[in-house]
Amino acid sequence: MVTKSNYTSDGVQAAKSVMLELHRIHGEYADHIVVIGGWVPELLISQKAEPHVGSMDVDLAINHWSIPKGGYKTILELLKDHEYFPGKQPFIYHRTVTVGSKEVTVQVDFLAGEYEGTGKSHRTQKAQDLRPRKTRGADLAFENPEILTLECVLPGGGKDKAKIRVSSIPAFLIMKGFALGDRLKEKDAYDIAYCLRNSAGGLDQIIRDLEPLVGNTLVQESLNILSEKYADTDTVGPVHVANFQEITDADERELVKRDAYERVQALLRGLGKE
Repeated sequence: MVTKSNYTSDGVQAAKSVMLELHRIHGEYADHIVVIGGWVPELLISQKAEPHVGSMDVDLAINHWSIPKGGYKTILELLKDHEYFPGKQPFIYHRTVTVGSKEVTVQVDFLAGEYEGTGKSHRTQKAQDLRPRKTRGADLAFENPEILTLECVLPGGGKDKAKIRVSSIPAFLIMKGFALGDRLKEKDAYDIAYCLRNSAGGLDQIIRDLEPLVGNTLVQESLNILSEKYADTDTVGPVHVANFQEITDADERELVKRDAYERVQALLRGLGKE
């Protein structure tokens, strides 16, 4: 089980550095790349009241139906030029970064929406010479992403910054619903709870943003998963929130589980899911 103590400062710092580098080297394709996954809460939500743990990897959604076939260099050529090396799957790449005296290897997953592109029998899309993995709900990431400036130290040293596109919180929550249904990873439930608790405008704003999408099949499917995983305080969603935060005191665990359960139930009620 991976919990918050596994998210080391070195690992998080390395991943953030890689995220910036990826946007700097792929600048001409920036309009077609959106940050999804575990970095979204920290990037979009104020960290003053309750800091998020961040992430130790980077998930990028590639808009396979709009990205140019190739500019001066393709995405893959640029990755190779900057010391990224392939993983065991065609959509995974790694970058080794030195943080202090430690070497940290960061995993980068290139993902894509499911619609259009390759047929249903294929688990990847084609984007230039890259093969991003089809990810349920990722199509929503390209609808009204947030644009912000990321500033930190690059892997090779030196502060830098770049404009990046980040999945909106509503789209992120829908994707996390699918993640809860597809795997057992405690941080998924933690990320959901964190967003519902800390997002600007609160739960009411999230509901307002999701209301126009309620008729979308992807949204309905994800909400059904959330309904199942948060059916009561002892189902996997609330339990994983407490587990990720390493809460052992019985009374505190019950409070955390109850809070996670009630917030998701309020979201579902607000969107007409009883």
